Amino acid sequence: MNFITNLKERVKNLPELSESNYQIACYIVCALITLSGLFLVYEVLFDGDLTFSAQWNIFKSPLGSVCIFIGFIWAMCWWGKFTHWSATPVVETRDRYSGRLIERKENYDVTEQMFAKILMPILGHFVIEPIMYGAVIYYPLQCIIALVGAIFPYVLSLLVLAIIGACWMYAQKVQIPARSWMLGLAGFVFTLAFAWGGYAIMNATPGGTIQMLADTNQMQYEPVSQEQTTTSGSGTADDDAAVGVEDEGEQFEGYGEEGLLGSLPEGTTSYEGEMAGFPIEFAITKDGDETTAKYTNVKYGTTMMLSGESLPAMGGNITFYGQEDGNDWRFELSGDGKNIEGTAYNGDKSLQVTLKKK
Repeated sequence: MNFITNLKERVKNLPELSESNYQIACYIVCALITLSGLFLVYEVLFDGDLTFSAQWNIFKSPLGSVCIFIGFIWAMCWWGKFTHWSATPVVETRDRYSGRLIERKENYDVTEQMFAKILMPILGHFVIEPIMYGAVIYYPLQCIIALVGAIFPYVLSLLVLAIIGACWMYAQKVQIPARSWMLGLAGFVFTLAFAWGGYAIMNATPGGTIQMLADTNQMQYEPVSQEQTTTSGSGTADDDAAVGVEDEGEQFEGYGEEGLLGSLPEGTTSYEGEMAGFPIEFAITKDGDETTAKYTNVKYGTTMMLSGESLPAMGGNITFYGQEDGNDWRFELSGDGKNIEGTAYNGDKSLQVTLKKK
C-alpha cells in the first residue's frame, strides 16, 4: 500500500504543461496520429490484402487436429451414449424365383464376425466418433473465421478511424494526473503502431519487375568422351557416334507437339486467372522454338518478363524463369492451351497458379 501511495504522489507531482501549451500539444499529437492512421487505413483498404478464408478440410488444418483430439476425449467420456457400433452379421436365404425370404440366421463366418463385432466397434469408437465430435466443434469455428476474414479490413479501418476521432474529441478535455505525460505516451504508441502497420503492409505487397533470367530452350548436352567411344565391326567410332546422334534426334522429334507447348498456337495467347488469390494476366508468345511470357499483376500493375523452356522430359510442359530483387522465380505450367495450372516458386515459397484463356 505504501508503494502504491508513493507512486500516486509522484505522479501527481510530475511537471505539467500549461493549459495553452497542452492545447498545442494536443493538436500536434492528434495530427501525428491522424496522418499515421490514415496511412494505415489506405494500405489496409487499397494496397493490401488482409482478408483470410476458412480451411474447410478438417484434415488439412492444424485446428482440425486439435478439434479431433478434443473429439476423442469427448467420445471416451460419452462411450456408447449415442452410438453402438457392434452388429450381428446375418445370412439370408431367398426363393430363387419369387425372391421371398425363406430363412434368416446369424452368419458365423470368422471374417464377418470379426468385422462386425471387433473391427467396427474399434473404428467407430476410436476413429469415426472422434472425427464426428471434432467436426461439430471445427466447422462452426470455421464459419466464424470465414465471416471475420471477409470483413476484417473494414473492421480494422473503422477501429483506427474511431481512435482518431476519439483523440480529437477527448484529448483536450481529459483531466487526469500527469495528463501531459499520458498524452505524449498515447501519441507515441498510436503513431508508432499505425505507421509500422502501414509500412509492414506496404512491404508485404507483391510488386516489382521480374527480369529475364534464363535463355529460351537451355538444352545442354555433354560431349562424348573419346575414352567412352568404341568401334564396332560395321564401322568406326565416329560412325557409331553419328548414328547415336541421329537416334537421339528421332527420339526427341515431335516432343514439342505434346502438352501445353504443343497446344499453343504461333503468336501471342492471352490468359487471365489468379496467383495466390491475386488477379493476374499471362501473355505467352510462341515464336518457333522460342517461348516467352509477360506476367501482369492486375491489382498492382506490376509486370514480369519471363523466358520459358520445355525439355523432352517435361512432356510439353513449360517452365518460365525470372528474377525479382535478387530472388529467383520459377513458373511450372501445364495444361491444354485453354486452361493452365501450375505453381510459382520463389525461394521456399510456392504459389498456386490457375489461368484461363481470354
